[in-house]
Amino acid sequence: MTDLLVSVRDDGEFEETLAAGVGIIDFKEPRQGPLAPVDPAVWHSAALRIAETNPPRGVDPGGGDASIASRPRLSAALGEAEGGWQSVVSRLPRAFDFAKIGPSGIKTSAAMQQLWKSASLCIGPNTELVAVAYADSESASCLPTEQVFQLAGECGFRRCLVDTFVKDGRSSIEHLGYERLRTLGRIADQASMKWSLAGSIRLAMVELLVAEGVFPDCYAVRGDVCDQGRRGRLCASRMKSWVDRVALLQPQSLGPIESR
Repeated sequence: MTDLLVSVRDDGEFEETLAAGVGIIDFKEPRQGPLAPVDPAVWHSAALRIAETNPPRGVDPGGGDASIASRPRLSAALGEAEGGWQSVVSRLPRAFDFAKIGPSGIKTSAAMQQLWKSASLCIGPNTELVAVAYADSESASCLPTEQVFQLAGECGFRRCLVDTFVKDGRSSIEHLGYERLRTLGRIADQASMKWSLAGSIRLAMVELLVAEGVFPDCYAVRGDVCDQGRRGRLCASRMKSWVDRVALLQPQSLGPIESR
């Protein structure tokens, strides 16, 4: 099943994504950069809201794990590698499933691994760290996208995200092209790693990606579900269009692993 992630900035937008049936709700402040954190109070409000309407993760009266599937998963952007993520990470609630840190300024594999190690220790065992690569890596002064994916696979990551650092309307597709995106899919497949595609992705691009043999496990969007770009407010009808379209997608494989 292909996932849909929608980024929100406050309690009101969180409620809108809940109503739309979005599977992964991501918290970030789009006015402050690609992966800027929201006020931690918003994290705690969302965690409380989830706790009030769902049983704890892993608790199912029938003996299964239905609670995980029945509630949306929560994701938090913590900032950039050199942007003070340490000042907010301790306030991330245990209810969050995922956390992300942008790799800007990270130019060596050793530095990337050190960031991941430090972040993993800080966020604790209940939250999964997602490796992030920037499609416009030169603008972010960081490792190339393929190198981040390869390193993430070698380090045992379960998920990797490609995004854009500079938010100028150019998409990850425009920066990388279809062949490089197919390569990312193959790297992820070989490492049994799921990957997400973000970075000014628009609904009309989905058909083109499918036609070109690019099958991310998750589409991550913000601007295309807002009325006036990523800094605007969420639009319910735009979100519904994305939810309905992603529900029709079937997982594909570009490599030797046929299921993930």
